Amino acid sequence: MKKAFPTIVLFFLALVFPSTTFLQASSGPKIVIEEKEFDFKDVPEGKVVEHTFKVLNKGDQPLLIHTVRPG
Repeated sequence: MKKAFPTIVLFFLALVFPSTTFLQASSGPKIVIEEKEFDFKDVPEGKVVEHTFKVLNKGDQPLLIHTVRPG
């Protein structure tokens, strides 16, 4: 589980944001995630760890996230 966590996070992000091709337009929502992965390093078994990813909208229209599926 320790080493699989970054892979799970990337899989989660791929599910939430499957395509960024629509973001190339000059107007509309523009999602920006500065930190795309986080490594917890070694985590003792049974310890709960957390990390917050900041999801920003740098576009000129609302960014709607309809579904989130955590890993």
